[in-house]
Amino acid sequence: MDNIKDKNTILYPPVYIAGPTASGKSALAVRLASVFDSVIISADSMQIYRGLDIGTAKESVEIRNRIPHKLIDVVNANEEFSVAEFAQMAKAEISNAQNCGKLPIIVGGTGLYFESLLYPMSFANTIKNPELREELQAELQKNGALAMHNKLESLDKETADRLHVNDTKRIVRALEIILSTGKTLAQNSDERQEPDVIMIALDTDRAALYERINERVDKMFHDGLVNEVLSVGNFDYQSMQAIGYKEFAACHYQKNDGEYVVDDEELVQIKDKIKQHTRNYAKRQLTWFRKYPFVKWFDVNDQDDAIAYLTQEIEAKSKSQSSECQKI
Repeated sequence: MDNIKDKNTILYPPVYIAGPTASGKSALAVRLASVFDSVIISADSMQIYRGLDIGTAKESVEIRNRIPHKLIDVVNANEEFSVAEFAQMAKAEISNAQNCGKLPIIVGGTGLYFESLLYPMSFANTIKNPELREELQAELQKNGALAMHNKLESLDKETADRLHVNDTKRIVRALEIILSTGKTLAQNSDERQEPDVIMIALDTDRAALYERINERVDKMFHDGLVNEVLSVGNFDYQSMQAIGYKEFAACHYQKNDGEYVVDDEELVQIKDKIKQHTRNYAKRQLTWFRKYPFVKWFDVNDQDDAIAYLTQEIEAKSKSQSSECQKI
């Protein structure tokens, strides 16, 4: 891309918007982008996959054409993507947005993605132990995901409670860290200096949040989730281990005129599982983000107050700079 020299550009601080799934984070980011010239950077570990649109609740193409969105559709569904790769790409996008005089808005619900940006020397960059990792991978192949999750729970219950039993990549990584350092992730976090950032999170009454989740899942099925999932089909892919996709792994289906058809009764069971798994995931997300003392919390219905707070913080922390930006 072309480099553009721009003198006296406003340097905006990055803004972080977090919270559980279905809490309205993306809508709030879009609203904030209507106040400031912005770039929205996804911190969602599933939106990086091309072709997985419905189950990951990506914003519409119209919105993404109107407001630049980054770290969406980065890799194919059959490819893997790590926290370290996210951190490297996200930092570059944040820096370029700032150099171009745009407000970088990091929005999503993947706790480890936020962790890699808020604490650069933490999870993604902790001391590596390739030999131990190979041993843990072999142990995973021999004993299975549940055994590894139980092992992590015995060593670091707080982290185990945040990770789904099938999230084997992060479970192995967490085990590698604790067995290498002798400390839990929380103990490592206690030694870190809290970042000076603008970060908010959304929450609401538990029953209301669960209703929002149920409605979102219903809409996904209405919009064609079944066809999206089964058209990929290979449940060994990392991408297909996510909620909304993995629940289809054992389903029986037929293909008629290009459409995948699942028995109605089985479809109801799959939908119920997705809703339950999503609700459980939302609880883990809340647990993760509540550990950050610098986060300002807002109810999902108080978006006007959130925008007012963010606007005040952004204006207070903005300054001018000389910069050279890469065309966005």
